[in-house]
Amino acid sequence: MINKKREILLRASIGFLFVCALGMAIIGRTFYIQTAEGNYYRSLADSLTIFPKTILAERGNIYTADGRLLATTLPTFDIRIDFKTTYTHSEIFKSNVDSVSMLLSAMFKDKSATLYKNELVRERKSKSRYYLLKRNVTYNQMSEMKHWPMFREGQYKSGMLSVQNDKRLMPFGTLAQRTVGFTNKDGRMVGLEGKYDVSLSGTKGQVMVQKISGGVTIPLDSKEEITPQPGRDIYTNINVDLQDVAEDALLRALQHHGAEHGCVVLMEVKTGKIKAIANLGIGKDSSYSENFNYAVGEATEPGSTFKLATVASLMEDGFVNNKTKVDVGNGEAKFYTLTVHDHERLDTPLITLKRALEVSSNVAMAKLAFQNYQSAPEKFYSHLEAFGFTRPIDIELPGAAKPVIAEPKKWSGVSAAYIAHGYELQVSPLHTLMFYNAIANNGILVKPYLVDKVKEYNATVDSSVTTVLNPRICSEKTIQQLREILVGVVEEGTAQNLKTEYLHVAGKTGTAVIAQGKNGYKNGGKKIYQASFCGYFPADQPEYSMIVVINSPSQNGYYGNVVAGTIFKEVADKVYSLSLEMHTAVNKAVVQNTMPIVLKGNSNDFESIYQFFGSKVTAVNTEWATASVSNNKVLLAENEVLSGIVPDVTGMSMKDALFLLESEGAKVSIAGRGAVVKQSVQAGEKLLKGMSINIELK
Repeated sequence: MINKKREILLRASIGFLFVCALGMAIIGRTFYIQTAEGNYYRSLADSLTIFPKTILAERGNIYTADGRLLATTLPTFDIRIDFKTTYTHSEIFKSNVDSVSMLLSAMFKDKSATLYKNELVRERKSKSRYYLLKRNVTYNQMSEMKHWPMFREGQYKSGMLSVQNDKRLMPFGTLAQRTVGFTNKDGRMVGLEGKYDVSLSGTKGQVMVQKISGGVTIPLDSKEEITPQPGRDIYTNINVDLQDVAEDALLRALQHHGAEHGCVVLMEVKTGKIKAIANLGIGKDSSYSENFNYAVGEATEPGSTFKLATVASLMEDGFVNNKTKVDVGNGEAKFYTLTVHDHERLDTPLITLKRALEVSSNVAMAKLAFQNYQSAPEKFYSHLEAFGFTRPIDIELPGAAKPVIAEPKKWSGVSAAYIAHGYELQVSPLHTLMFYNAIANNGILVKPYLVDKVKEYNATVDSSVTTVLNPRICSEKTIQQLREILVGVVEEGTAQNLKTEYLHVAGKTGTAVIAQGKNGYKNGGKKIYQASFCGYFPADQPEYSMIVVINSPSQNGYYGNVVAGTIFKEVADKVYSLSLEMHTAVNKAVVQNTMPIVLKGNSNDFESIYQFFGSKVTAVNTEWATASVSNNKVLLAENEVLSGIVPDVTGMSMKDALFLLESEGAKVSIAGRGAVVKQSVQAGEKLLKGMSINIELK
């Protein structure tokens, strides 16, 4: 029994001594680490909690041609407070918390000053290290806050931290969205944002930060801080007003015709500057959006718009001219086992080449190309190379479509006939537009481009110039004949619905049946059409070229003149309305010495108008006057207008009549247009505020 007690005691003693020895060893090791290795482990801890953080630079802006913003970065700030700092400098917090609370309440108007103070005091007591005071504060608000009591003491006395968050905005909404660019669902940047990402991104900066509890990091003052350099600004050639009308017209046409997608491109003839580029496609929710850049990235069979390239080739090789006769027969022509059809049979089968283009005869084009190029396809192909159809267009947008045109050695027996009227090849709408633009530009083939210049700190660092791809795609004689054809298409051919007295346009319609992959030219037994119109205006002195392409219209027609031509006309009309140089000059001689249409009005207006037209005017020293003509002079006489008395507004313009009556408080209703011929309350009566007066214009 005694032996067992001794054994237990011995074991306990040994265990106790072991624990004591282990404890002494731990204490010794701790002391050694703190003294001998302390600096090493402290630096290791710092390296894990203090580290450099990359700061993204402010992204550059994208502008329209007149300097309006298409894309910009809007910085917002999260304002946070490190309350550990306020304990170190408690006197600053205590003496300024009331003022800060009142200023916060006054600026944001979401809480009372008392609530703000209670919140700040509570968070200070809890020793919050990274307390979020306010989210999405603007730059101006943040700058103002830095001058407030307490906050103006700086980060290390007030604890105030501002964390910047950048948001990319498009002030015009979705206008030109695909062209301007964005990050798609695959995380890839498209459009100009993608193409110019390096320039727009600027140079990244660096700041030292410290990780605190909760995985939160706070910035530190450090000599190693690197200030980020903002990105460069991109200035495009886009006119936002023309872009707007192009997108609006395209959207309404797609909806009206139940089409799958479409595009519009407007370009300056001489320079190649793209002034508007609209692309819309239908989505899964049946709404239209800019989901793909069809104008640049989609290559399809162009159909009848390509016939002009065929005629240009034939003319250059001396095979035809505008008066060459071609027999279209009954509107059908067979080439080996394949038959080419016209959309309708002509009353007169023997027609000129010019008329064949005006009525868009497939048979005429196929016959002429087959006769002249089937045995020498390389001749035809060499012209297509000169016209710019065989190479991708180097434009500032990623994903430009590569044309699909087989080399001559791979042509079949019917290739010349089918290529002649726009089949057995695929090109983008921009290729077709570039060719038509060359016809308008006297044979000079220029490259289309979107970006005018790149600026850094308001200084131009890169600028674009017109690039001539081919100084002469064909002879002057051929150009003249082609332009006669394109005018004829609008004046007497398939696009007569585009004919107007005020703006003469030239162009060509296109209605193509589009191949659907393995399904060929019929999808479920149904043909899929593509309607297009390409041309330029004014026809005699071209300034702008334009192409419109609508894919898969399913209702209300599918021909190019109706589906695409109406969009062309609407955009051209808008350009015309904004371009005074296109308007016919006023014949002043017709206006001189005639009785004024408006007999009463503002005397200064009368003087300005009739002096502009070269008429002599006798002036009066009153604001309102009556006008008459005597001995080839415009005579102005005083028209007395008294406050509180109904004036005689007969003979005035609607603008002047409204101004006089409404400035005295009358409620005016209007019928008709022109000059005032009748008023419901006679002149000279007392005019009371709120009195109703009807005026009739004629």
